[in-house]
Amino acid sequence: MLVACVGLVAATSPAAAQQVGPSPVDTLRLSLPEALSLAEGGNPAFRRAENQLSLNPVESRTTWLGELLPQISLSLFDTRYTGNLQRLGTDPLGNPLENPAADWVYFSNTTQALNVGWAFQGRSLFDTHRAQTLVNRDRVLGREVARNELQIEVQRRYMEALEQRALTRAEEELISAREVDRQVAERLFSLALRTRVDVLEAELAVEQQNLALQRQDAAYRQALLSLRTSLGQNGSADLVLEEEPLPVFDPSSLDADVLVRRALDGNRNLARSELDVRRASVAVSQERNSWWPEVSMGFGLFRRAQERNQGALFDLSFDEDLDSQFYLRLSLPVFNNFFQNRRAAEQAAVELENRREADREARLAVEETIRSAHLLLESEWTALRLAERSWEIAREALRLAREEYRLGARSFEELRASFDREAETRRQVIQARYAFVDALLDLEAAVGSEVRPPSFNEGVDEGGGGDGGGVANGGRV
Repeated sequence: MLVACVGLVAATSPAAAQQVGPSPVDTLRLSLPEALSLAEGGNPAFRRAENQLSLNPVESRTTWLGELLPQISLSLFDTRYTGNLQRLGTDPLGNPLENPAADWVYFSNTTQALNVGWAFQGRSLFDTHRAQTLVNRDRVLGREVARNELQIEVQRRYMEALEQRALTRAEEELISAREVDRQVAERLFSLALRTRVDVLEAELAVEQQNLALQRQDAAYRQALLSLRTSLGQNGSADLVLEEEPLPVFDPSSLDADVLVRRALDGNRNLARSELDVRRASVAVSQERNSWWPEVSMGFGLFRRAQERNQGALFDLSFDEDLDSQFYLRLSLPVFNNFFQNRRAAEQAAVELENRREADREARLAVEETIRSAHLLLESEWTALRLAERSWEIAREALRLAREEYRLGARSFEELRASFDREAETRRQVIQARYAFVDALLDLEAAVGSEVRPPSFNEGVDEGGGGDGGGVANGGRV
């Protein structure tokens, strides 16, 4: 009975452990909003920008306590033991005399001190505060710029993966269409209506399409790998993308002048450029402070015990007298390093002018980029309309060519040419739609915010009707 119980436990333990243990996750399904959220937590570039932001509170406290407010120093224990040997002395007239009783004299003292001091020169306190405020603001803008760039990058790579997936599905549908045509050729050959050459040509078309599918599948997997890198994710889990609506719309409602004004007011890169001008202005003010008087003031409170020999060594009693002092000092360092200070002031002024020119150059570049991206978006919209019209014509031509082939009025070579034209226009439609999305992302990156309407009048499907399948108007991708 004991042996049977042990055997039963041994037989059931692995199964119970298998049921209780967690199941491995082999697939990671992501929508575009989930990908954007995941990237903010894993992308190294964005994490670096966010880590820099954690320096703001530390540096602000250091600036206030270390440079703006009075400095406080407290010495609780300072004990010393010194010796002095004087072999020469002086007479009342100041002439040197040999000390007849030259011997070592020892002293000891213990001191506790509290000192408060404050010093400034010109507008140094205000300039220091302004400089730190601008540094903090630059880090905040740096994080916002990094987030905007990350969102554009993730959207671009996400859409690139969707494009490659759409092309892969189109190639799969083309294989099905080629297989149907091969079956038709074999049936006609069995009825002695076509030769063996037509069957071989149909089989060749199927194999060539399989090769195209293999290459396209490799491109799709490469796009997923690039997206995974942007997300900051590693591992072997399969990445599956959810269906997302393509932002395809008529861009005629977008006004380039309005977009330029939006960018000049809200573009974070331009805000950082303007911030550089303000920081250069503060640097000029800081250099000019060297021409102003320097004011120093302070207060000290001391307790000092002094005795001969070792009497005051380690003396921590509080019955000694207290000493205090207050000082106020006004100095004019205008002639200290005069030429060096003047050179530094001139360099700061030149740097300020260069920053202003750089800011103006950045604004001109942003305006050019926006207008160029707007023109490209309109061009891609026109190309998309033409590609869709070409695909409609190619599908109709392929349908008629198949009918003529079945009736014997068209050779297989002519039918294959119609195949190739329909397949090429099918790919062009997919590529044109994603080229429009890519141009839209370029425009939004230049503006610094989304320019697409809140809802789209048009969308696309990755699959659809037609001869042999393909991309259809309307729906989702």
